[in-house]
Amino acid sequence: MALVATALCTLGVPGAMARSFHQTRPFIVDPSPFFDLRPIEDQLEIVEREHDLLAIDAWSGSVSIVDLRLEEEVLWTGVRGRVALAITDRRLLAAVPGSGGWRERELGVFESSPVRVVLGDRVALLATDRRVLAFEGLSGSWSESALGPREQVLLAGAGTNVAVAVTRTRVLGVAAARGGLFEAELGIREEAQALRVHGSFATVTTRLRILTFRAPDGSWQSTELPFR
Repeated sequence: MALVATALCTLGVPGAMARSFHQTRPFIVDPSPFFDLRPIEDQLEIVEREHDLLAIDAWSGSVSIVDLRLEEEVLWTGVRGRVALAITDRRLLAAVPGSGGWRERELGVFESSPVRVVLGDRVALLATDRRVLAFEGLSGSWSESALGPREQVLLAGAGTNVAVAVTRTRVLGVAAARGGLFEAELGIREEAQALRVHGSFATVTTRLRILTFRAPDGSWQSTELPFR
């Protein structure tokens, strides 16, 4: 299935073939304190080579390497802020500064490549035909939620610190500094009319209410709309 890249938890462990090395560089200070949610410049670079992928940390000078498997094809790579993301035909790979390696999620045998991909400075969200996956770029952790029968992601977007996906039955969000996917149910025939994503919050509008998702608390709030 064609990959659509939209530009702008369980902790994933580095793959068995992932490795990293570091240069000695004293007095390096992490430019992104844990609860500093301001926009940030890109802190990583991905270099694709014939047999591996490199994630270069601009601040520490470290390089994390993950080996590509036999005949594994890289479909897409992207970097925004603290998040470096690579998608192959077999797995999803993500790296953050100071992580010491790549975090990965395997794609299922009959699972499609991601059909939606959104990146924020500290978050990423992807949707395949089987599940929604989120990556939180402060802790460097993956989380996921399976899609139900015939459930599809209709809308998706990311800001600096939040990313949100919308289906016909629910909304799902990931927030910086709060690992996990957080969801709220939509009522029967409560179709989402609009998704708007800002730096640290997002809104989903239906004909009945407005749902708001915020970082860093990662909670959904509902405001009823007057009936007209």
